[in-house]
Amino acid sequence: MNERPAMHFTGYNKARLEARPDRFFLACAILALSIALLMSAALATSTAFKKEWQFASEAKV
Repeated sequence: MNERPAMHFTGYNKARLEARPDRFFLACAILALSIALLMSAALATSTAFKKEWQFASEAKV
């Protein structure tokens, strides 16, 4: 009688421990994609500003 709840909790803990790395890797993947998106946006903004300044300086000359 006492073995049944112990097996239940053992199975629960085992499943929880097996699921933890998946969540960790998912969090890392989301973080990496977020950083890549921010870097891409920053690069696009930087390029747009450089072109804007280039056109502005050519207009003055």
